[in-house]
Amino acid sequence: MATADASLWWDPFSLLLTDLENAPLSDDLPPNLVKKLKANHAWFVDTVFLFKLPSEKSKAALDSQFVKIGSHQLDIKPELKDKALTISSYLCLDEVQSYILVERSLKDNNVALDSEAHEYVHAVLIHYYIERQCLLKCTRSILMLALSLGIDSEEGNGIKEEARKLISDGLEKKLIYVLQDLLSSNPPEEMDVDLFSLWAEETLIEDNLVLDILFLAYCESLCTCKGETWKALCLLYKGILSGSSNFENLAISTEALRSSYHAKVQLLLILIETLDLESLLRMVHDEIPFRNGESAITLADIQEIEAIISTLNAFETKEVGPLILAWAVFLCLISSLPGKEENDILMEIDHVGYVRQAFEASSLTYFVEILESDVLKESDGPVAGYLSVLRTIISAFIAAYEINLQMEDGTLMLILDILCKIYQGEESLCIQFWDRGSFIDGPIRCLLCNLESEFPFRTVELVRLLSSLCEGTWPAECVYNFLDKSVGVSSLFEIANNSFRDVISQTVETNFPLHVHGLEGLVIPSKTCGRILRLVGENTALVRWEYTQSGVLVLLMRLAQELYFKRNEEVLLILNLLSRMVTFSMAVCFALMDIGSSLHFQSTGMSGQNNMWVVEMISTLVRRLSPTPSGAALMSVAINTLAKMLKCSPFHVAEVALKANMFDFEIGNNGSSSESWLLSGKLAKMLIIDCEHNDSDCTLTISVLDFTLQFMESGVKNDGVLALIVFSLQYVLVNHVYWKYKLKHTRWRVTLKVLEVLKRCITSTCSGNLDEVILDRIFCDSSIHNTLFQIVCTTPQTLERLCSSRLIELTEVEGLQLAICSVLDVLFIMLSKFTKDTSSSLPIFHQAVFSSATKPIPLVAALVSFISYSRNPQIQVGAARVLSVFLMSADIIQPYLFGSSFGLDDTQIGDLRHGISDIILEQSVLNEDLFVAVVNLLTSAARYQPAFLVAVLSTKVNKDVQLSNSADVKLPTNEVLSRSSEFEKESVVDAVLHHVRRSNDLINSNPRILLNVLNFLRALWQDAARYLDILECVKGSENFWRNLSSSITVILSAKACPPENLTEAEAEDFGYRYQCESSILEIMAHDVFLQKKLLHAESLVKQATESQGKIQNTGRTEKSKGESLEGILSAWCGSSVWGDLTKSLSHSEYDTSLYLRAKVAASSVTALVMVKLAQGDAGSLSVPLFEKSHILSNKLRSHPAFSEVLAKYSLRSYSAEKERNYLILSDLYYHLQGEVEGREIGAGSFKALSQFLIESNIFQTYRLKYDGDLFITGKDAYMFDLECIRADLGLDFWEYSTWKDSKAIAETMLHHMKNVNSMVFLTSSKLSALRALRSVLTVYLDDSLEAKSTAQEMSDQLVFPCIDNICQNFLDTVELLAPELGASEEIFHFLAAQAELLLYLMISAHKRLPPSVCILVLKTSAAGLKVLSDFQPLVTGSSVSVVSSTVKLLLMLLLSAVKFSLVGGRDIVSVEDMAKISNMSLRLLPILCNHIASAEDCRLSLTTMDLILRNFLTPNTWFPLIQNHLQLQHVILKLQDRKSLESVPIIMKFFLTLARVRQGAEMLINHGFLSSLRFLFTEYLDDRSASVTMANSLSNSSDIMEKPKQIWGLGSAVITAMVQSLGDSSACSDVVENVIPYFFSEKAYIISYYLSAPEFPSDDHDKKRPRAQQRQTSLTELKETEHTLMLMCVLAKHWNSWVKAMKELDSQLREKSIHLLAFISRGTQRLGETASSTAPLICPPMLKDELNSCKKPSFVNSSCGWFALSPLGCVSKPKVSAASITSMALTTKTQATANGYHISQSHFSDIIALQIYKNTFLLLKFLCLQAECASRRAEEVGFVDLDHFPELPMPEILHGLQDQAIAIITEVCEANRVKEIQIEVQSICCLLLQIMEMAMYLELCVHQICGIRPVLGRVEDFSKEVKLLIKATETHAFLKPSLKSLKQIMLVVYPGLVQAEDFLWDRS
Repeated sequence: MATADASLWWDPFSLLLTDLENAPLSDDLPPNLVKKLKANHAWFVDTVFLFKLPSEKSKAALDSQFVKIGSHQLDIKPELKDKALTISSYLCLDEVQSYILVERSLKDNNVALDSEAHEYVHAVLIHYYIERQCLLKCTRSILMLALSLGIDSEEGNGIKEEARKLISDGLEKKLIYVLQDLLSSNPPEEMDVDLFSLWAEETLIEDNLVLDILFLAYCESLCTCKGETWKALCLLYKGILSGSSNFENLAISTEALRSSYHAKVQLLLILIETLDLESLLRMVHDEIPFRNGESAITLADIQEIEAIISTLNAFETKEVGPLILAWAVFLCLISSLPGKEENDILMEIDHVGYVRQAFEASSLTYFVEILESDVLKESDGPVAGYLSVLRTIISAFIAAYEINLQMEDGTLMLILDILCKIYQGEESLCIQFWDRGSFIDGPIRCLLCNLESEFPFRTVELVRLLSSLCEGTWPAECVYNFLDKSVGVSSLFEIANNSFRDVISQTVETNFPLHVHGLEGLVIPSKTCGRILRLVGENTALVRWEYTQSGVLVLLMRLAQELYFKRNEEVLLILNLLSRMVTFSMAVCFALMDIGSSLHFQSTGMSGQNNMWVVEMISTLVRRLSPTPSGAALMSVAINTLAKMLKCSPFHVAEVALKANMFDFEIGNNGSSSESWLLSGKLAKMLIIDCEHNDSDCTLTISVLDFTLQFMESGVKNDGVLALIVFSLQYVLVNHVYWKYKLKHTRWRVTLKVLEVLKRCITSTCSGNLDEVILDRIFCDSSIHNTLFQIVCTTPQTLERLCSSRLIELTEVEGLQLAICSVLDVLFIMLSKFTKDTSSSLPIFHQAVFSSATKPIPLVAALVSFISYSRNPQIQVGAARVLSVFLMSADIIQPYLFGSSFGLDDTQIGDLRHGISDIILEQSVLNEDLFVAVVNLLTSAARYQPAFLVAVLSTKVNKDVQLSNSADVKLPTNEVLSRSSEFEKESVVDAVLHHVRRSNDLINSNPRILLNVLNFLRALWQDAARYLDILECVKGSENFWRNLSSSITVILSAKACPPENLTEAEAEDFGYRYQCESSILEIMAHDVFLQKKLLHAESLVKQATESQGKIQNTGRTEKSKGESLEGILSAWCGSSVWGDLTKSLSHSEYDTSLYLRAKVAASSVTALVMVKLAQGDAGSLSVPLFEKSHILSNKLRSHPAFSEVLAKYSLRSYSAEKERNYLILSDLYYHLQGEVEGREIGAGSFKALSQFLIESNIFQTYRLKYDGDLFITGKDAYMFDLECIRADLGLDFWEYSTWKDSKAIAETMLHHMKNVNSMVFLTSSKLSALRALRSVLTVYLDDSLEAKSTAQEMSDQLVFPCIDNICQNFLDTVELLAPELGASEEIFHFLAAQAELLLYLMISAHKRLPPSVCILVLKTSAAGLKVLSDFQPLVTGSSVSVVSSTVKLLLMLLLSAVKFSLVGGRDIVSVEDMAKISNMSLRLLPILCNHIASAEDCRLSLTTMDLILRNFLTPNTWFPLIQNHLQLQHVILKLQDRKSLESVPIIMKFFLTLARVRQGAEMLINHGFLSSLRFLFTEYLDDRSASVTMANSLSNSSDIMEKPKQIWGLGSAVITAMVQSLGDSSACSDVVENVIPYFFSEKAYIISYYLSAPEFPSDDHDKKRPRAQQRQTSLTELKETEHTLMLMCVLAKHWNSWVKAMKELDSQLREKSIHLLAFISRGTQRLGETASSTAPLICPPMLKDELNSCKKPSFVNSSCGWFALSPLGCVSKPKVSAASITSMALTTKTQATANGYHISQSHFSDIIALQIYKNTFLLLKFLCLQAECASRRAEEVGFVDLDHFPELPMPEILHGLQDQAIAIITEVCEANRVKEIQIEVQSICCLLLQIMEMAMYLELCVHQICGIRPVLGRVEDFSKEVKLLIKATETHAFLKPSLKSLKQIMLVVYPGLVQAEDFLWDRS
């Protein structure tokens, strides 16, 4: 290994220069940059001398394999070594440095080793010179940065310290040596012509850079130029001019000539600067004598310099003329210092001769040449410093030779020309000029005052100089004030003998009014004195009159009158001055517009529209201009002035300007018609003339476009404006490409400006037909599209070639790049509009966008290539954004596409992949916008173009994998991946995961970065089926889930501040953190769901393989390095994370007080605007805001309260209505302003007016349409677009107008609005996180796809605190809301999310909720419902549906809480808790009554009320509330509403509860319930005629179509309850008499249907009937039968009415009842015994609850009676028909088998059996009532009329029922002998005993009527069964009362039973 000198190594200076250019202008420099500066100090001092000459040592070192250079090491490659030696000979450069150079240049420039020699030599040489120049630029940048920070200040930083050290280490001398070396250098002899040109150009550029650094050092006094140095530099200059150096030999190309000329100018200015004329001027000013030692140049130096200067000849070499002039000025100033007589040397030098020589050689003209050349304009050096030197020499020349206005040889005009060119565009020099402390500008200020003294006689010169001196805001105001405060007027005056007032002082006086020539209307009053300035004739003099008149007004008057004389030069100068002043200063702009109302203006007697006189005058001027070059120049300046004025006062200026029709558009009558906008031929012609003939860079085009743009920004909607827009787009945009420009880069200025107009058109927030027409033109005009595509459809390679081309100027390339950025912005907006507002047809624009024939290349190819164009990050950002929306749009219009790769080849996809990867890894800190745009691109691809994303992410391409086909754009990308030979680890995914690993840092430092990354990952999980392999790769990264979960912990640990205490950036960060939380939780939810789905699918596969005898392990294991997601979520269940999340996210950031303050502040500003408008002052309001305010003001005046105040003010002697209106508005404004400051407005008229303004919400229409990050939500929720409001108010201009004092008020409003935006953004962000929390909890705890054993749980100890937290936060949020204050939509969304999560947590509770939790939820729901009920009538728009959905959620929540309160029964609730629930229920009733308007709310409200009334309150407490608050008529009418059919059962159940109270029944009758019930039955049940007889109905009952059954049952139940509650009242009789005929005559077929008995299956297998013919019933039908029987029983009690109405129908009714009893009585077999071949009753589960009930075990556990039969008919398998179930022996007591299906008893089968027995009870009750009534009648008449005695069941039927009852009770009691029977089963036993008792009563009746006795066998069997029954019930006390009653009837029916079982009865 060889060793080389460490000084040979250098780090690339190009990178260091970039760091310096991007360094902040502050004392805080990046530590890394400071370190680099220190490391390269030696290079900065010695500069290019450290690029050393060749040496044998270095050459020998390259023979080694490795070369060590300090801490660096080179790996020598033979192929590079040879090239390095070649380069060393070319550049005369050290061999080791040449090797470094070759290695770097070949790498950076991508030049192949085997390329031609010329190509690689050229590339290496360019690289070498770039390094040398970057080194010099670094030195220059260090000095410039240090000077900008104040190099002399005591506070130091790395830059200033380095600059000081450079100067102290002798940088000046080193630079002079470098300069001398460069001027004497020669190229290598073997260098060819091309390389020689390159060498010459680069050498001259280095000369320029060295001279820049020297100039900085001398100009800023970093070092002093001694006499010796000055002489050396002077000799160098002389050598350059004389050709003694190689300087002239280098100027062999255009670029070299330019650099050569630049170097001469630089050196000349350095020589002038180092003469230190500034110090001499100060010495002259302060009268300080010249002494040796006080100046850098001594007397001896002067003598030597004099000797050198004397050898120079300005006539031979013009470049020395300025130096001779400067030397003459130097000598003149020295000779004018005090004590000059003491210096004989100075007296001997003839400076006058030098001046004469310089003037004769036109030296001043050389200064003009310098200023007019592009040398200084295009230089990136210290241009202001060079101009400052020229300013100093001119100022010193004026002072030295007393230049004044008397000079007639053109010198004055030349000096003025130089001064104008110096000051024009240099604000710093203008500021110095107007600073009175600047003595350097003193002579020039004197010259200006001399010019002003002859104004307006001498106008042109003054105006020219003032125009150049108004660069910048303060200078412009100084110029205006200078003119406005003019103290005199000059004019020609004929002198008479009596004119002199004082001959000595040359004072004259006019004896008559004197009209100023050329200024009609300007009259100098008589007796005005004046001073003669000079004589211009024998009796004519120029007199300065002592007459004060504003110079501005004089100029305007001059301008107004010049219009008629067509002296365009003076007009142009005046207009230019006005234009420049209004451009730089808004205060001047306002002052100019207001000049029409000034006293001076009124004194002139000129007419005009007051303060719009200037606008009117300029508009008239524009209209009268002819299409000539001068006319175009005038129009340009005039339009620019109007544009600035339009910005200041949009309404008034627009009104005047449009009225003038300046551009002579031919506008038709139909303004909205596109045919009415005819392009102006005159305007188009003038644009062409200005472009081709004027040296003004197309200023007219730019001005017109600016004017159009300003009209659009001001919101002006007018035919003229629309015509301008159409002209700009269809003429300028399309045709400007073909214009002939004098300067090529001017084209790009026009392009950028017209694109700005286009962008404004498509982003306009205003709506209207005119806007739609413009948009239609934009989207459908292919010429516009072609223009856009010509700009943007290029490649980075093309841009690179343009950059390296010598034929293309850099400004052109920069213009093209800016245009590309602008077009990308336009395309993004246009595509976004399509994405958001899709249409059925594809616009022409989008056809072009997606066309592969777009020229020069397809758009998508250009976009993809631009993403890798790192030279311009803005282009990268724009391309990524456009490609994102391109992919989104492609998803919408897939039929138009033919491939998911959009025609891109593998190379393009690969370049895109690498570009994205590099950006994601490197740009998150350097360029955040670029990083976000690229990640959003990935997110867009993931959501809309999966196949495209997979192609981008893949790093290994399989040829067999096709990413697209002709049928569909989106291919199954998971299949694509699985077909790949190997899915390698993607670099893009790794880059993304790099930021996931940094999540804990990013969540605090830059949450926006993390959020965009998480949004991309979320998009992958949302379409997980397509990205399984990618997700496996993501989850397989180290600690992936741990990184995500820890971010949530970090967010939870952060303490949020109230929105009003946060800055906008802080609020954004907090919002982004909540959205990060949302994305993480959503990712977790999606992954949990995905894993459950996969496990479920794998379990199905496993079952299938097991059934085939093949057991395979198909499980997909998660290859996660670190903790799994399941483990993290499980850990959360055991910790407080869920609780903390719930508490944090359910806490709302919404604060009503903030919202109120913003609304009050907005109303205050609205009132202020009205006050100003009442004064006729529209200020800077935009036109739309002006119109809105005007309309609102009119509405306010029509308000009744305004009339009241107006009447009061009329009594106070305010006579004029206008005055009264103004006073009222003013007082209203001050009242509102007081409220803003915290003082409430008292009740009264002003309170009403203020409330009207607050509710007007004039500024709330400015909703922010956020188009920033595509996939970041929340900012769209912003309530106020502050930027738009500020713009429409014109707030930035209030400082300069009469609105100045009110600006703080508007700023206060914006501050409050900003707080509201922050609050809403935080609320919206939290909302997304809260919804995500709900999702992850739902998915994680859901066990629908997994076995019970694996189901996840949250303990109740964790759930209850969560519920408590949400309730508390919900209550806190609700308490802040007030309907009168309004609220944003987001808060309603937040309330809904809180309620939704609370509802889910309640449902997820595994046990019943404690009463305390139920009470809290009831309280929470009630509070929310109360507030939202108040809001519902007030909200509008989309808020209506949000509030409605929130109300629905709260009602569901309320219903759930009530149901939970009932779990377990009331017995387990404490008295105190029950009292709380009851009290809460009472408060809820009025609220619930108010929510019956909508169908959904009605159902929930009535259900909840029904539960409350039946369970928590007594009728005495609830009925008064129901009576007062319930709109019963409205509810009853819902029964007739066809749209409310779903509500009918709920309403009927509520009516059932109501009917059980007598007053409730009366309410129902009074409100027409019976008629509504008839309507229901008629509308929804079978429409059979009322004339159908009972017999016919009964015979055709099997043909009845099934109708809504619950309607019949519930209707019957309500009638039953009404009859029962009404008792014996007359109302009851009326009801009964109306009901019986209706039910049993008109609706007899329904009665028959529900009493029809199925046929019991036959035991004869040969005669069995197909099961399909049997009628299938349901539990609902059985309940309907119960309601029917209850009605029959109740009505039958009213015997007289019954008999009267039923007549012959009751016999058939009894027959149906007996048949049904007979069917039921046959169910006597026991489970396990041989049964009939089919189930006797088919009653499968129909409803969800019934299906769930089938899964529950039997609760009766009886194998007798219908408890044994019902399971046969309750089979829920849909494919198992009744006919397929055959009877067979049962091997177990509780399970039967039928056709392979296991049929077992269940909870549902028990419910069916119980319902059958309930119906049995009612049937027996009805028959008993019939028998009882017949018996009573027999007693009354004294005999039994057998012909009319009711039919009774046969004893066998009754015996069957008795046997079933005995068997079931005996079995149940025996099974539970040692334990207590459940309450439900106890009630069943009691029911069966009642059935048995009534059956025996009926049996007794049959015995007595028919005169038969019990069969002996029956007595014996019955005796045995009863004995077992009595024995089994011994231990069950609850049966004793029923048994006692039963025994009594048994004694009567079976008297012999007493003797047979005497012992049994005794014991009982």
